[in-house]
Amino acid sequence: MKTDKERFLKITEILSPEGALIDFSRLEGGVSCDVVLLKVREGTKIKKFVVRTEGLPMSENTVETQFYLLKSISNKQVPTAEAFYFDNSCEILDKPFMVMSFLEGQIFEPKEGEFSFLEIMAKQLIYIHQTDITYLPELPVRIDPLDELISYLPKESRWDELNSFIKGLNKEKFEGEKVFLHGDFWLGNLLWKDSLIVGVLDWEYAAIGDPLSDLAVACLEVRYEAGIEGVDIFKYTYSNFLDIDEYRLSLWLIFVASSTLHFIDEWKLPNKRKKKMIKEATSTIEEEFNKIKNYV
Repeated sequence: MKTDKERFLKITEILSPEGALIDFSRLEGGVSCDVVLLKVREGTKIKKFVVRTEGLPMSENTVETQFYLLKSISNKQVPTAEAFYFDNSCEILDKPFMVMSFLEGQIFEPKEGEFSFLEIMAKQLIYIHQTDITYLPELPVRIDPLDELISYLPKESRWDELNSFIKGLNKEKFEGEKVFLHGDFWLGNLLWKDSLIVGVLDWEYAAIGDPLSDLAVACLEVRYEAGIEGVDIFKYTYSNFLDIDEYRLSLWLIFVASSTLHFIDEWKLPNKRKKKMIKEATSTIEEEFNKIKNYV
């Protein structure tokens, strides 16, 4: 059986025949894949490459799709890693994998009461949604929050009214323009440098569809970090790009918050973070349900 070093030496030979592997280390990533940093010496320079393996079944896009997605994003206002190599032989690593460039930057952690990052973050989401979808690889279509919502709704008796209400809704035809969706847009997937976003990471949930699905994901994540006031700032900035259908956004927020409660035990989060997310997701469901009852 090959050692990890032997495997990564082989990848280095493919990427840089004249280079020498000097180090490799696992990076902190999501819950659904392994990410390894390779440091390769080429002459007097040190190059960094990132090896990302196939994700778990929960990933909507295979690593192959993510590879071709990175190759095809043409919007220069969406900073992404450069995709170099894809392998699905399972002869080098046990899983399909891709190799991409390493982006230098930091994950931003706002202080309490800090809101300056929200406008930049909202504009980045707008740039993603403005990306030409013509040459993107085939991606999932995400246009109806009701498709999976019923299976994610909390089942405790306190939510009986919500369950009955949602089950009684009719699907509404999506009339808007389908756009490119990130699918998991939050601070943990953004790299910052000098107060600018220099990298958008983790495209395993990318899709084509209703932009409000992405906005809902972002709003819930912003709520964890900056509260309801932060959500209002984020939404206001985004609304300069798209008129927000508050009813549809409420449905998407209930979907996102319900799926969070459904899957949160699988994410192995620190207890403090988990409690906060449960609290805010639960409050979101309650608040948005009270809103949509007045729309129907």
